[in-house]
Amino acid sequence: MRITRHSTAGADVVAVVGAAGQLGCELLRPQRTCGPTPRVVHGLDIDQVDITRYESVTAMFERLRPGLVINAAAYTDVDGCESQVEQAFAVNATGPQHLARACREYGARLVHVSTDYVFDGRKHSPYLPEDPVNPQSVYGKSKAEGEQRVRQTLADHVIVRTSWLFGAGGRNFVKTILQAATERPELHVVTDQVGCPTYAKDLAAALLALGLSDRTGTYHFCNAGVCSWNAFASRILELAGLSTPVRPMTTAQLKRPAPRPAYSVLDTSRLTEHTGIQPRSWQEALAECMAELKQAACKP
Repeated sequence: MRITRHSTAGADVVAVVGAAGQLGCELLRPQRTCGPTPRVVHGLDIDQVDITRYESVTAMFERLRPGLVINAAAYTDVDGCESQVEQAFAVNATGPQHLARACREYGARLVHVSTDYVFDGRKHSPYLPEDPVNPQSVYGKSKAEGEQRVRQTLADHVIVRTSWLFGAGGRNFVKTILQAATERPELHVVTDQVGCPTYAKDLAAALLALGLSDRTGTYHFCNAGVCSWNAFASRILELAGLSTPVRPMTTAQLKRPAPRPAYSVLDTSRLTEHTGIQPRSWQEALAECMAELKQAACKP
């Protein structure tokens, strides 16, 4: 795959915001940041930059002078957002706006990560990047607002929506299921939410590729294939060699504060057309993730 390097200094200094999360950790892996030209990559979390405060963002720009900023920071507690509305919008909407404004003023490029939760889940075919958004939860509304503020503030941006993120680092569904399977005689996981699992490692590679290209606009990235959360959990336990039964249940039975899209399959064809990136299956990606988790557990 050939990636066209952006014409600014973007490939020289890269700032990864939200570096402590599972996606941020993947973006900072050495193999992600090597290439034909040397790059300095700075991982930043809340103690280095508070994106809800513009003066904190500009101080970071003055200090590092990044040419490319990748925003992996978000308030992702979907149910918590329902009661923490102000915080959700501060992090998920105002924060990206601050980054976009600083990028515009300092001549930098922004890659911003968004979510399938901007859609209402009522469609019956994969969501295209240009489909109208209609978020149903506070989390989804705050992320949709963040997207819009980035578009209105900065021309040189890429927005990448993703879904059902998992990886070897950080907290995620894979680790939750593995832990629960050792503590309970059986698991109950919903069957009426359908989407696409996304390996943080693969998403990180796509974000960097887009960031170092000359592309702008909105893209979708997830691993290939569609499943329910129940099927995803069953495959996790199968790969782990665990026999804990995974029983079906409905979203209504779960009784969570925030509504979830019943169908949030993302169409990645624009990404493939513009970059040549073809996401591998979620099953293959999950197998690699599980192998990495097993290897980590075996280390002294």
